[in-house]
Amino acid sequence: MQIRNTRVAYGWIAIALHWISAVGVVGLYLLGERMEAAAGRAEKLQAQHLHVSVAVLLFTFLLARLLWSASQPAPRPLERQRALRLAAKVVQGLFLLMIAALLITGPLVIWSAGRPIEVFDLFAIPSPFATRLDGLHEAAEEIHGAVTKLFWPLIVLHVAGALKHLLLNRDDTLRRMLWVRGAP
Repeated sequence: MQIRNTRVAYGWIAIALHWISAVGVVGLYLLGERMEAAAGRAEKLQAQHLHVSVAVLLFTFLLARLLWSASQPAPRPLERQRALRLAAKVVQGLFLLMIAALLITGPLVIWSAGRPIEVFDLFAIPSPFATRLDGLHEAAEEIHGAVTKLFWPLIVLHVAGALKHLLLNRDDTLRRMLWVRGAP
């Protein structure tokens, strides 16, 4: 399999970054749920620390994915129906907006509380704010929580589209995003 994308297929770097991002976003969602379900303050802070640390790590992969995608040709879409191509673009765009909103509001929740972002106890990203900003903190927390409500509907639409291509269209849309020998 080639490293770079072509107009026919994704390269292995795009495929790897896609699946790392997908697993990471699902993992972050589940860590966020664990954090919300935590019994006591100590357990909640421990879950938050893991959630935030993984988020910082995942940010590097998401940034790499965006930069790689911007530098590569996109394979031609295999969907023939214009409305379904548009729907796929809308779902993809909503995923990107959801992730961007979470990447902005997540750090703001911590920084607006006047705390640094601690990453796996290896380093800290200091808060740009000298004091606690209650209004910003509450707004960032509210937006962060609300945006996560988009997560499962978008996953369902994305998987439904992939299954449609696999089972109904019987085209290579899903196959070219999997790491399989002989992909076009």
